[in-house]
Amino acid sequence: MKHSVKLILLILFFNTYLLAGANNYYKELSLQGNWSFKIGDNSDWSKASYDDQNWKKIDVPSSWEDEGYQGYDGYAWYRRQIVIPVSVKDRKLTMELGYIDDVDEVFFNGTKIGQSGSFPPYYSTAYNAFRAYEIPLNLVNYDKPNCIAVRVYDAQIEGGIVRGEVRIGISDIAIIPDINLNGTWNFNTGRDVNESKSQKIVVPGRWENQGFYKYDGYAVYSRTFTCPTTLTNKKMVLLAGRIDDFDQVYINGKLVGQTGDYENRKHSDKYSEFRNYFIPTGFLKAGENTIVIKVYDEQGEGGIIEGTVGLITQDKFINYWKTNRKER
Repeated sequence: MKHSVKLILLILFFNTYLLAGANNYYKELSLQGNWSFKIGDNSDWSKASYDDQNWKKIDVPSSWEDEGYQGYDGYAWYRRQIVIPVSVKDRKLTMELGYIDDVDEVFFNGTKIGQSGSFPPYYSTAYNAFRAYEIPLNLVNYDKPNCIAVRVYDAQIEGGIVRGEVRIGISDIAIIPDINLNGTWNFNTGRDVNESKSQKIVVPGRWENQGFYKYDGYAVYSRTFTCPTTLTNKKMVLLAGRIDDFDQVYINGKLVGQTGDYENRKHSDKYSEFRNYFIPTGFLKAGENTIVIKVYDEQGEGGIIEGTVGLITQDKFINYWKTNRKER
């Protein structure tokens, strides 16, 4: 019982700590200024190895109309390099790209890390959404060039990375999971997984910014992940991020935790809480595992909205909490 109370207090502190530290950057790397730019659309342009030396230069932030592309509507790509110093290793990195008109998806060293809005043929604008995407630390090459590529679709009027803060914010020590689950998940509206009708969605991120504008109600996130044999006999913590509003989480078909009244949909103030579920040994198996996160959103923003999503050993989680408590 004493151990359980300690774990509950740890979770409460961790949730409060995450909320207090939001956007509290102690250092920034500016991304404003010249970017390489090309109209058109080609999936090869997301790759870190792609040679963009012959591309035009464009000032960011600004509409591409103001940079000489007056009247252009459609697809375009932005690219640039950024060196992240090893002195900030293990710090949380957040890429802010201000406001993009209308739709974007963002790649870091060739891996997609975020999207806002939906591209044709299921077009949905996100022109009024501030872009902030967490950079998974396993993608970072410290003290070396890193490639940022941004695919943009503009339907009308001004287009591009038009205004706002454009930077990488460096904040508190990041929690680094043993199994990172940030990235692309399968997504269904409703209460059940339907693989034939599932769509792709980036976690974390509001579902309103990813093609499900003004959607309130039930939805299901699902994906598979590989667990090494060395972790199957460990006590683990599932970091499920901040979820709006209620959730139920299953691993390999077993309920591992829930927050709020998912079944009865009673009004909840749990939307501000980061979900951290302690998993006993035996839930994970060596090799492929499945995870399903069921969500009910009452109103406003919905989904797995922010935070690191993944699995970490209880020992590492507790040590992380102790370290950050001392720093504060």
